Amino acid sequence: MSTSSLVELARAYIEQEQSRRREQAEARVLPIRKRLTAEGEFRLVHPGVVWEACQTWLDETRRFGRDVVAHVVQHPQALSLLEQPDDVEDFRRFIAEWLARELEEYIMPNCLAFMKERGIHVEQEVRIVRHRAEMAIAQMTKELLAQIHLATRRVPAASSR
Repeated sequence: MSTSSLVELARAYIEQEQSRRREQAEARVLPIRKRLTAEGEFRLVHPGVVWEACQTWLDETRRFGRDVVAHVVQHPQALSLLEQPDDVEDFRRFIAEWLARELEEYIMPNCLAFMKERGIHVEQEVRIVRHRAEMAIAQMTKELLAQIHLATRRVPAASSR
């Protein structure tokens, strides 16, 4: 199986792993959900608990992102691809865009649904959660791009042996 780009390697890995990773995240959120109910009724929830649930989705996304990058840069075909600046840049852009999509299509909808389930409809609280999640995604993006950069720095050393 020949793959022509780092992005294709990443896409394939994400497609293969995404549903399992999301199930894993939901399993971690479940105890938080259960802790917030009494006799089947939701208790009044402090915003910190809402953030705890959102942080769980963010943490799982961070782990998944690290695993995606590690999978790609350690792939047997990656060595030659990491020597191609355009391919590396496409991969960096893909990772940043993927994280932004995860925020918009997965993390925020889950956070907002979690808030809504608990009767929190305060626009200010929604803005606060979104801002914190965006900051977390920005930090994740920075970490993953640094991980990619370090992998490209190791390539010349590995290929000159």
